[in-house]
Amino acid sequence: MKAILIERFGPPEVLVEREVPSPKPVGDEIKVRVRASGLNFADLLQRLHLYGNAPGVPYIPGFEVSGEVIACGPEVTRFQEGQRAVALTRFGGYAEEVCVSEQMAEQIPDSMGFESAAAVPVTYLTAWFCLVEMAHIADGERVLIQGGSGGVGTAAIQIAQLWDTTIYSTAGSSEKLDFLRRAGVANPINYRTQDFAAEIRRLTNEEGIDVVIDSLGGTALQEAYNLLRPLGRLVSYGLSSAVSGPGRNWLKTARAVFQTPKFKPLDMIGRNVGVFGFHLALLGSRSERAAAAFKKILDFIDKGRLEPIVGQTFPLSRDGAVAAHHYMHGRRNIGKILLTADS
Repeated sequence: MKAILIERFGPPEVLVEREVPSPKPVGDEIKVRVRASGLNFADLLQRLHLYGNAPGVPYIPGFEVSGEVIACGPEVTRFQEGQRAVALTRFGGYAEEVCVSEQMAEQIPDSMGFESAAAVPVTYLTAWFCLVEMAHIADGERVLIQGGSGGVGTAAIQIAQLWDTTIYSTAGSSEKLDFLRRAGVANPINYRTQDFAAEIRRLTNEEGIDVVIDSLGGTALQEAYNLLRPLGRLVSYGLSSAVSGPGRNWLKTARAVFQTPKFKPLDMIGRNVGVFGFHLALLGSRSERAAAAFKKILDFIDKGRLEPIVGQTFPLSRDGAVAAHHYMHGRRNIGKILLTADS
C-alpha cells in the first residue's frame, strides 16, 4: 500500500510517499481502508521535530481517519467487514490502510459522510475535554476560545453553544472574523489589529472571563490567565506560537517556550482560579473517557446539534500532504483540513 512518511525533519517538502507493507489487524484491531485523514497542527510539529511523543523516523503521521472496515482481528466484537468507521489513530493515518483498536473507533452515523466524520476525532475530542472534562463549562459563563476559526476552535464554539454561554473568540483576518460572527460568536476579536486582552476587559466591564482554552502559549497564555475572574479556569492544549513558518526557527521556538508562563499555586489560591493542561494522545489509562466522549459527540452530530466544518481538502498523496501542510502553516484554514483518497 502507499503511505506518506516523515523520514527526516524540515519543511513540508521532506514528506515522502512510499510503498509499505499492508498492516494486519491483531487482537481487537480493525483494519480501515482510509477514505479521509485529518490534518492537525501536531503533524506540523512532528515534521519540524518539535513534537515530543513521536516515534523514531521513519514513520507515518496522522491521528484520525474515516473509511471502511476491510478486516478484523480475532478479538473484535463491535465491527464487521464492510462497516463504515471513524477512528483515532496513534500515528499511521497518512496511508491507504491503517489498523486501530476498536476501542478508539466508532461506526459513522448514516447522516455523515466520510469527510465530515474524519473532521471529528481530534478536534471535537480536544475541544470537549478542554471545555467539559477539564473546565466543567456551565450555563451563564463567559468563554474565550483562542483561534476560533481553526479545527479545534470551530468545534469548541459549537460545544460551548450547547450551554447558555457568552463566547469571545480571536482570529487574524476579516474573513475569519466574519465566519466567527456567522458561527454565533457575539464578540470576535482581531488579534492582529487589537489587543485581545484589553478588548475583553472592555467588553466585560473589567470583570473578566470564566473559561479560556488556549493553543497559543507564549505571552498570550499569561494574558489569558490574567483575564480570569474568580473561579475561572484556563486550559492550555498547545504551543502554536512556537511555529511561524514551514521551516524550523529555533530562536522563535525557544522564545515561545521561554515566554510561556509558569503558574504559581499560591497565586492561583489568592485569585481562586485554576490552570489545566490537556493532550489527547496522553490519556493513557483514562482512554475509556475518550471513547465515551466520542460516542456523545457523534450522537450530538447525528441529532444536528453539532456540525463538523471541513474547510479544505487535499489528495491523500505526497503532493497533497505537502500542499496541505503549507496551507496550515499559512494559517489560512477555516475549519478542518483533510487528506482524501480517490473514491
